[in-house]
Amino acid sequence: MPGKPSPVRYVRNGEQHIAYRTFGDGEQDYCVILPSMGTIEMLGESPARQVIEGVAQFSRMISFDRRGSGLSDPISEPAPLEDQMGDVIAVLDACGSERAVISAEAEGAMLAVMFAASYPDRVSHLILLHGMARVTSAPGYEWPWSEEVRERDFLAPTIARWGSGDTGAVLAPMLSGRDPSFVDWWARWERLSASPGTMSKLSRLISRMDVRSILPRVQAPTLILDRPRAAQVNSKHSEYLAEHIPGAIFRSLPGRDAISFGDGIEAYLEAVEEFTMGTVSERGSARALATVLFTDIVGSTSHAAALGDRRWRETLEGHDRLTRELVGQYGGKAIKSTGDGFLATFDGPARAVRCASALTQRVGELGIQLRAGLHAGEIELIGADVGGMAVHIGARIGALGGPGEVLTSSTVRDLVVGSGIEFDERGEEELKGVPGAWRIFAVAGTGE
Repeated sequence: MPGKPSPVRYVRNGEQHIAYRTFGDGEQDYCVILPSMGTIEMLGESPARQVIEGVAQFSRMISFDRRGSGLSDPISEPAPLEDQMGDVIAVLDACGSERAVISAEAEGAMLAVMFAASYPDRVSHLILLHGMARVTSAPGYEWPWSEEVRERDFLAPTIARWGSGDTGAVLAPMLSGRDPSFVDWWARWERLSASPGTMSKLSRLISRMDVRSILPRVQAPTLILDRPRAAQVNSKHSEYLAEHIPGAIFRSLPGRDAISFGDGIEAYLEAVEEFTMGTVSERGSARALATVLFTDIVGSTSHAAALGDRRWRETLEGHDRLTRELVGQYGGKAIKSTGDGFLATFDGPARAVRCASALTQRVGELGIQLRAGLHAGEIELIGADVGGMAVHIGARIGALGGPGEVLTSSTVRDLVVGSGIEFDERGEEELKGVPGAWRIFAVAGTGE
């Protein structure tokens, strides 16, 4: 293998220890996001070793065990994508990687897409093999199983034979046919990746994840790879990604196995090397995905009249100090005061929701009440300020709220699946200056 593979190392993200390692010493960094079920412990072994050696010819490959799987810390409940993005950052920082190719397969694409949209400066290219924006059916995305059918026809039988290697034979019939040891290898891969109970929890969370709304925000040059003749592959997932990620290149590959290191590996490696090492025009990074928080003091005019100029100014100063304190505490960026409110951004929607909820409770100390609105979308980075439609939408949603309410778009609701945050649906609303009708949700509990 070009370059010596590193030993397994650990980096902390909060209280979680994330296991990672590198392979090769090529000129570019190439970060592989494994599916929720996978482990770096076995990546250097045959048959996975072939794809590792291929990538390591032209890259330093970085990979890690996702929280709750493999060598990383176990978890009591699966983590939302927002928390997992922090794991990617922690691993890249530990490796001294400022910018990397991000590669993923199957449902790992959802984390890869969210990371690429949220951290455009850290992603040089995005490569997805058999990726998907969600794994179950929804309006406008009718071809996959429903959540109930997936539970019955996929998850239940998978858990029943977990650790036997049978699933590997289904996913890679050509590889298992020519190499009988592959089934034993896959059986160990499953057993070392997760217990049946953990796999069941992870899979149920995955069935509710949805990153469709984020696809247009991806800025990195993107390659969508698909083996249309592969077992257990529905190419409509890849086609959807290619249609909705700006400028994405769709490429069909030969091969009958659903995993990268199976049948058709040579064509896969050639496509990856050509895409990442060739001349690919890059788009600017003056835009990024963020969750926008707008707050507004309820009845500010009557408060100002009742308190007088000096006391009202002191109240506003106290409001701004408290807002900046809580935004920083929840990992956000305080953009600016709007006079009787505040604008802030977050790279994680769950932290934005929890910050807004905490803020609406704490401002009671100042004798005022807030309403808050949140939306996740692409923002323009204008020096220290931000702009764009997502900012306007956040403001319009906030204006719909009553005293103490935190309202969000359906985009925010979809992105915090698995966080424990609860919502009440408020129906559809027309937002001034924004096309279409928007589903609005009120935060009913933060899960803290």
